[in-house]
Amino acid sequence: MDRVRGGTTGQKRSGLFLPTLVLLPYLGAALLARPQEKNRPAPEPGVKVSVLVILASDQHKDVDKRLQCVAREVQKLHPHLTGFRPARSNCKSIPVKGTESFDLVEGQELQVTVLKKCKEGKVQLKLKPPTLGEITYTTCLNKFFPFCTSYQTKNREILIIAVQVQSCEKPKQRR
Repeated sequence: MDRVRGGTTGQKRSGLFLPTLVLLPYLGAALLARPQEKNRPAPEPGVKVSVLVILASDQHKDVDKRLQCVAREVQKLHPHLTGFRPARSNCKSIPVKGTESFDLVEGQELQVTVLKKCKEGKVQLKLKPPTLGEITYTTCLNKFFPFCTSYQTKNREILIIAVQVQSCEKPKQRR
């Protein structure tokens, strides 16, 4: 009598549970390998980077009214530049430790890497503009940081690049 109350003997029953016993270590390993959502820190929100391309010239004296402040500062170091016009602007969201490329003029590009977010609303960036090499600096939010390159276009205009950083975080709502 191989039957014991609604089933088979222990010997035959173990044959039914063998696949389950063999799979238990794999199931346990799969559960342990799953990322732990509770222990993982939330990803740091990135920033919105705006790049304004400005072309300056000694061929004319027209200064776009939006660039008058930049023109005054640039003319302190380069008084021969008398005309300033915006060429293009672009905006991209970049995560912390992320890199993006911005098209400038005539196939030139600017690489921007967000290195880290600092205290007091500041961000550290690494830029690779044409003709200047690598620039690393810390800037505050919502302010343009302009810099002159020595790149000259086919029309003999000097390339000036202005970079602004804005927060991607949603403002906290007041209660």
